[in-house]
Amino acid sequence: MVPLRVGTHQLGGRKAHGTSLADKWTTRPYAATVETDEPSGWELIVGSIWHIGIAVPDLERGQKELGAVFGLRWRPARVRKLTLADAAGRPYEVECHVAFSLGGPFAVEVWQAIPGTPLDMPEAGGVHHIGYWVDDLAAEAKRLDALGYPSYAKAGTTPLLNRGPAGTLIELCDLHSDRPSLRDLFPPGSEFAGEPQLSSAL
Repeated sequence: MVPLRVGTHQLGGRKAHGTSLADKWTTRPYAATVETDEPSGWELIVGSIWHIGIAVPDLERGQKELGAVFGLRWRPARVRKLTLADAAGRPYEVECHVAFSLGGPFAVEVWQAIPGTPLDMPEAGGVHHIGYWVDDLAAEAKRLDALGYPSYAKAGTTPLLNRGPAGTLIELCDLHSDRPSLRDLFPPGSEFAGEPQLSSAL
């Protein structure tokens, strides 16, 4: 085991009043020492989490309910046509009706569940997945697989979801693929970070 001193950890926070969305991440000192097999360049993944995904029976009603509970505002809803493949390689042609929340340090993604596909509601209900930014999709998918989180779904041949032993789903989000309507959710310093283009289809 390699003892790792965590001196500073970057957090993707945004100030609430008048601060540019592209401001630098704040740094906060920690005095924790953790034991890890990872090399000294290891970084915490938690700082890259930018959304949680929730599947609901009805998108409009789900937005209304979650908006009331958490005080959320919503970006325009969109329809995304995807070709998915599950862990067994079975293909699914889907139309996903989806919306992301607007404002806040991270987003809530909500979509109308598509029964019988990887985008169905989880058997136990609740959160469907946690998504974080990834610099190298293939390398991160391989890392997760080694940790017991094998592939659960792909978009074409691109890694999309990995599933852990307890059923937790992880969405790998490509840091190098622009999503104009979500640019405020890219990490500061990213080539795509900035004001969101809410009229964009992506």
